[in-house]
Amino acid sequence: MINYWNYDYEEHFVRTRDQYLLCLHRIKQQPVTQERTSSNASDKILKKGATIINQINRFKKNTDAMYRGRPVVLLYHGLTLTSEVWISNIEENRNLALYLTERGYDVWMGNARGNKYSQSHLTKSPKNADFWEFSINEFAMFDMPDTIDYILKKTGAPDLTYIGFSQGTAQAFGGLSINPDMNDKVNLFIAMAPAASPKGFSHPLLDGFVKAAPSIIYCLLGRKIFLKSVVFWQRIISPPIFVKLIDGAVHFLFGWHCNNMSPDQKLVSYQHLFSMTSVKSIVHWFQIISSGRFQMYDETPSLLPWSTVNTVIDHLPPKFPTKQITTPIAIFYGSGDTLVDFDILQSNLPPLSYVKSIHGWEHMDFLWAHGLEKKVYPDILKLLEHFNSPPHISHDIEEKVPLDIKYIDTESTATVIPDNIKVSTIAVSQ
Repeated sequence: MINYWNYDYEEHFVRTRDQYLLCLHRIKQQPVTQERTSSNASDKILKKGATIINQINRFKKNTDAMYRGRPVVLLYHGLTLTSEVWISNIEENRNLALYLTERGYDVWMGNARGNKYSQSHLTKSPKNADFWEFSINEFAMFDMPDTIDYILKKTGAPDLTYIGFSQGTAQAFGGLSINPDMNDKVNLFIAMAPAASPKGFSHPLLDGFVKAAPSIIYCLLGRKIFLKSVVFWQRIISPPIFVKLIDGAVHFLFGWHCNNMSPDQKLVSYQHLFSMTSVKSIVHWFQIISSGRFQMYDETPSLLPWSTVNTVIDHLPPKFPTKQITTPIAIFYGSGDTLVDFDILQSNLPPLSYVKSIHGWEHMDFLWAHGLEKKVYPDILKLLEHFNSPPHISHDIEEKVPLDIKYIDTESTATVIPDNIKVSTIAVSQ
């Protein structure tokens, strides 16, 4: 896919401590061949239909000033997705991976265990159930830290910026909380459409069913691959019909309207929606929805659809200790995203460095919506410039705007973040 945009790439494989082989895609640096819009040209657009709280100047930088290489950025996809989502926009400047590469960043794209790029293990076969015995626990304990260690060793960089989407944010919340040393290796964590406290499903019957007994999913889907047949049907159903099916499905499940993506964009991007993952990881998500806690996987959950003394005491797994994270966190979410409960999410995190809520945006809009290059990417670029040593980039995108501002757009119908939001200062450990 990336060759379509006249870029070349490298393919790397990370061996995790539990012997999975994860595929990494690294975009090779290209010379800047065309004029780029300066970062402050979009300042008027940044305030439109959004609420922003900016506290980044209160956080210390981690990056070693002696490092002279390109600043490193790791992009991580969401549930049932692959690295393809970062380069599947129909307009080149809306692909975050290319947008950052053109501005001098060393961009790596991860692939979670089980998807089509990461289906290898030193001793286990994807044909067997034991290969698929993984959940968010393993993403946080192994995939995220082992991938980061590999990239830093390969590049010689002292740290990197992690940008995750959906489940890609959940594994970072978990990984940073249970691997303290990772906080010194990640200079900034940007969470787009963060998934750590999903509300559940919009349909009340389905929502009640999932919350009552998450583990019953094993009875319906087995213990290996989640919805493997979808990949087959995706190949044989015509793209326009597949788009209608997906739009209908996400509206039924989550109440999304998907109006911020163009029809042409859906025809392309929906072909990259499904790659394989484990049923166990889906059950883990249902456990989180059911409990209302960002918790580790419950290996011995109750099969009863109601709580008893034993189920409360014996089957309450530990939460990920997300308040222990010291890496600066920036959050981008949409007011129409029914999977994000910002109040609950924020209450379980340390003080945030940057928050942007975009009016009317939904979950998948942060991958494929029209206007990404104006409403999200300039903010990301400013954050990267603040927490990294500047890359060697052309003068037309080096100009910075004043930081440490706090404003609320009074001219738009923005979602207002409450005044009592916790934005006090913390210092990132050196």
